Amino acid sequence: MSLMRLGDLGRDKLAAALKGGSLNLHLGPFVTSLKSRSVLVANFLTDTYRDCPVSLNRDELVDYVLRVGPPNMLRRFIKPQVLPDPGFYFPAIPLPARMAPLALEMGMNLSAALQCFRFTMFHAGVVSKDDKAIMIAANSGGGKSTLTAVLMERGFRLLSDEFAVLGREVPELMPYPRPVSLKKASVDIVRAFAGAEAVSPALEGTPKGTVAYRRARASDIEAMARPAVPKLLVFPKFEEGAVASREPVEPADALMRLIAGSPNYQVIGEDAFRSTMQMMQGVKAFELTYGNTDDSIWLVEELWAEGVP
Repeated sequence: MSLMRLGDLGRDKLAAALKGGSLNLHLGPFVTSLKSRSVLVANFLTDTYRDCPVSLNRDELVDYVLRVGPPNMLRRFIKPQVLPDPGFYFPAIPLPARMAPLALEMGMNLSAALQCFRFTMFHAGVVSKDDKAIMIAANSGGGKSTLTAVLMERGFRLLSDEFAVLGREVPELMPYPRPVSLKKASVDIVRAFAGAEAVSPALEGTPKGTVAYRRARASDIEAMARPAVPKLLVFPKFEEGAVASREPVEPADALMRLIAGSPNYQVIGEDAFRSTMQMMQGVKAFELTYGNTDDSIWLVEELWAEGVP
């Protein structure tokens, strides 16, 4: 199997591979076969996934197969729309064709969330330093992705924005370094921290508001075979005007919050329980409340400086 950097393919070769369904994206423990006729998908991949390894082989064994295209032939030509098709039915509202990059990201999330059983998946961002990991779990609007992205500018390696990927045999987190999804105000916040060149062009008027993506760095991609041991679990909570504060979370409560955000814990069953319990024995958990991004960084770095378990 020959791997190459996606950005080295060239537009014509990439478009042909996407159209023919022979483009396989290798990220962390997963290989995803991508198929789309959308020029916008090709452009988005070239811009946002340019440092990721790919192979060109229609017959390669892959984890997921994802098609991004119109829901029917009519919507290919009249008021064009797109949907992610991960190979199984799920209820979804078609998006305008100009939002094809968002459909791609939604489809990749669905593929991993609903078809992965080799690992226990938790909805959390993950960053690491010295191969010790921080998991960042929050409800929508809590600041998970913003905090994940700004910690990348503070010396942390990106493992994942969307999923903490926990091994079933060894309680380590596997990297899955896809772009960090930014919404609304977080787009400008991360641009200010990381620089405009680190963030993709924004999609306006999506169902999630303004959306853009902080690219995974080449260094994050290069280290994607190196797992990290989870040591700190934080539940960020943004409140306008809030004074920065932290409160320890009891292990049992932290565990239940994580499980509530897992798409496959109940399906995997005993192995998920065993590896998750092993993981939590070495983890300290805190709820963080803050009113601005600088305070969120300060809270995390204070916890880190006090020493991880």
